[in-house]
Amino acid sequence: MSDDAPDSPTPDWPTPRTPRAEVRERLLTAGAEVFAEQGVHEARIDEVAARAGFSKGAVYSNFSSKEDLVAQVMQRATNLVLGSLRELVRADIAAVDIGDVVRAAFGRNDQSAQFALLSEFRGYAIRHPEFLPEFVRHRRALHDGVLELVQLWFGAHPDIDPGMPLEDLSTALIGANVGIVFDAAALPGVDPGEVVAGLVEAVVRRR
Repeated sequence: MSDDAPDSPTPDWPTPRTPRAEVRERLLTAGAEVFAEQGVHEARIDEVAARAGFSKGAVYSNFSSKEDLVAQVMQRATNLVLGSLRELVRADIAAVDIGDVVRAAFGRNDQSAQFALLSEFRGYAIRHPEFLPEFVRHRRALHDGVLELVQLWFGAHPDIDPGMPLEDLSTALIGANVGIVFDAAALPGVDPGEVVAGLVEAVVRRR
């Protein structure tokens, strides 16, 4: 072929479509960021879409409404917390190691970001009573999930006396975590994961 021959035209290949599962995950991640930064009420759908790199239409192709997106972001946040705990908390963990396992679980997640998001969900539920049952459902799922893990571990260690009903212990652990993160500004240097791990270690006593 002569060097003077014109270049062959470049084929106009179509841009590959982003898999739907990836689109949805990016929208959920963006939603969590925008809701935490701007508040659920003030956050705009087009801002969530832009943060994820899509048009507003992508949001409504994956979620029926803003409230549906909020609910799914909340579900994702719950799943992330429980997923981290379920990966680490196993029945065969020795009593001397359980505190370190709790510390490791807390170290996997940004507590400040999670609490900012939780606070926005709680405030939104207070101002929109029709959304409160959805908020309660997700919080109940978290409590039930933590209780399941507590029962799993103590059930495998009948020689350990928690000193209280396991339901109360689960509630106390979650309440301690939420309370410490809530008061973080007034408790500089206090690590909620360290405190919760210390509570676990305090109740792990031989019968």
